[in-house]
Amino acid sequence: MFKHGTPGDDVYAVILAGGSGTRFWPKSRELRPKQLCALGTDTRTMIEITLARLDGFIPPERRIIVTHVRQLDVTKAIVGARAGIFIAEPDARNTANALAMAALEIAAIDQTAKQPVMISLHSDHLIRDEEAFRTSLLTAVTAARRGKLMLIGVVPEYAETGFGYIERGPGFEDLIGAYEVASFREKPDLATAREYLESKNFYWNAGMFVWRVDVIMEELQRTLAPSLARLIAAQVEVGGRFSEADLLPLAAAYKKLPKISIDHAVLETSTNIGVIPANIGWQDIGSWDALSRSFTPDQHGNLLFGDGCMLDCANTTVDTDGPFVATLGLHNHVVVASGGAILVCPKERSQEVRRVVDWLTEKGRRELL
Repeated sequence: MFKHGTPGDDVYAVILAGGSGTRFWPKSRELRPKQLCALGTDTRTMIEITLARLDGFIPPERRIIVTHVRQLDVTKAIVGARAGIFIAEPDARNTANALAMAALEIAAIDQTAKQPVMISLHSDHLIRDEEAFRTSLLTAVTAARRGKLMLIGVVPEYAETGFGYIERGPGFEDLIGAYEVASFREKPDLATAREYLESKNFYWNAGMFVWRVDVIMEELQRTLAPSLARLIAAQVEVGGRFSEADLLPLAAAYKKLPKISIDHAVLETSTNIGVIPANIGWQDIGSWDALSRSFTPDQHGNLLFGDGCMLDCANTTVDTDGPFVATLGLHNHVVVASGGAILVCPKERSQEVRRVVDWLTEKGRRELL
């Protein structure tokens, strides 16, 4: 049990788990993307780690997993009883539509006089300070119950150019630790990222949100009215619960929805946004080079996961699921052997691994995707 209590029986956790994880090829594949893989020294998959963070905080029956229909069976097999509700997206249409489905699902489940609150989390993040994470969520839930759309803004640990940033505005008058959002900033160059870090007034946008279901539905209705109407009509047609839906009628409506993130659909245009600064040791494991920030390397900056040896190497990561891997004289490289495929690339180019996936797709090498 946690020191600071639980958020209440009107709060649901939505776990977005439908990504393809192309930057983690070859370990991450279409039918078993990054969130369904174990990374580093942990034997649990990333989605299991995410759900364990909620134990004693939000019970399994109020946890909703949103994933792609092709990943549904393997996700259910891994998650088991750790979550009670699974929603299968017929097509990948980005986060605004996935969260609209989750909000409609909660509204269909919880028809009491209370207005339920949803916490939206990603399935592939690492968080070192879980107690601080839950404390931040409790503050966000308090603000959300008052009608605010709340974001968890991660206190940056270094000048990062790969994340979007949230600028803090004035504090809430009656809620310590909560602030208005002054602006959203796109991924900066290094000089700007350093300015953000030094100012102590900017936070990483980690994609963690807390809001009342009725409030986010009103905002989505404002920006996506025709598309949302189609989605609601499809929900009515399948009986009100996406988790129990016949996917054929749902798929017809879903494929007509625009591909749009919740940031572009709502957050960047709403005037009702707040942020909770959170110093939680958060890390988005977005590519192979990020592992060196999440696990402790040896004295030479090397990481070795699996059977191998590293001689005269520095700042290099090796991950193998079977074959013995020997590296000699490598500096600032990533070497991954998984599922009958091998990746070797400089660390600074690990964000480009999706180019390999594009090449395999173009060449029809489905067995490697």
